[in-house]
Amino acid sequence: MEKMDYIRYITDGIKTVCLNHKRRTAGAETVRSAEAWMAESMKDCVDEIRTQQFEIHPQAFLASVPLEAFLCMIACALFLVGVYAGRAWAYMVSLVFMITAMMVLIAEYALYRQPMDPFYPAHTGQNLYMVRRAKGTSKRRIILCGHADAAYEMPLLKYFPAAVIYICIGAGVLYWIVHFLFCNLALAEFLPEAVLRIFAVIEIVLTVLYAPLLILVDWRTVVDGANDNLTGCFLSMSILKEMADRDQRFEDTDVCCLITDGEEAGLRGARAFATENVEELMKINTMVIAVDTIHSKEELRIFSRGINYTESNSEEACNLLYFAGMKNGLDLRTAEFYPGACDSEAFSVVGVKAAAICGVAFTPQDYYHNVKDTYTNLNPDCIRLVRDILQDAVTMFANVGHIF
Repeated sequence: MEKMDYIRYITDGIKTVCLNHKRRTAGAETVRSAEAWMAESMKDCVDEIRTQQFEIHPQAFLASVPLEAFLCMIACALFLVGVYAGRAWAYMVSLVFMITAMMVLIAEYALYRQPMDPFYPAHTGQNLYMVRRAKGTSKRRIILCGHADAAYEMPLLKYFPAAVIYICIGAGVLYWIVHFLFCNLALAEFLPEAVLRIFAVIEIVLTVLYAPLLILVDWRTVVDGANDNLTGCFLSMSILKEMADRDQRFEDTDVCCLITDGEEAGLRGARAFATENVEELMKINTMVIAVDTIHSKEELRIFSRGINYTESNSEEACNLLYFAGMKNGLDLRTAEFYPGACDSEAFSVVGVKAAAICGVAFTPQDYYHNVKDTYTNLNPDCIRLVRDILQDAVTMFANVGHIF
């Protein structure tokens, strides 16, 4: 097969999954059926195929944002009761609602913990792992990673620029600080009523600013996820397929493909895989490259940080992607702050070297958390470029084992 044949393999595979395995929310049966089809198509290309099942509560992660906004609205309403009805108890109860909202959001989004899982239905998530072994004894391993689950549509990302999201998030965080201060000052009972009423106006303004977070998610609509992230899945698979077609193996490097479930639900699948297999991953030199939402050449970035900038990815993995990009005439920049994460961070947390490459703009785009993210909206040129970068990254890692 020629290079363009592998691009058609990618786009045809994405089309097949989009048409036959719809509504692939985290933990859905359609994710497992899509992975089964992928595994069947790759059985002659790899030496090992295994699946990992795990419990997942898919709504817990995304629902925590509108839940936080709703709890803060209740807190604001109670503060107004305190100001205009003179009920001191309302300030205390209001603080409880605000602190609860703050703890939920920090745990789920800043720390990627799962405190809300018990409050939502459990489903069965599944990861798919495929390995093409080295010729000799394996001394290193590179894992290319994509996620098969698709996102619920997000009206805010569909209709508004990223700045609106940042304003909403910023207003919510500022509300925590302001509300905590205002409630404690009100409880101290030495402020005149006029000042308390000014505080009430400030609270109302901030509440209006973060209120759009209530409609962050459209729970009725699931996108096809052609770009986000079947591109990552089939790009990763195509590297192993071409190696098989050419009967190529590296001397001491395993080349692997990991298809995760639950990335859109807070990296649940990648975390499950990394946690369960950390001892195996640490036995030899292992590097994970997450490939996500490959659409815009202009927006191609190395994601050196994640989990809302609270976790660093591997400098060595970032350098590998950078030098592979240079080989293809591309000076890959590091991603700016963004409100989210990629599967690579789940590995970084447990100490496995990892980084991500993505080609997405976090502004209204018809390929990002949008119903137009389907197989008719792919960018083969960007897919081809990233595929060349990944091939060079794999080869460089296999030949050198580390990048300075």
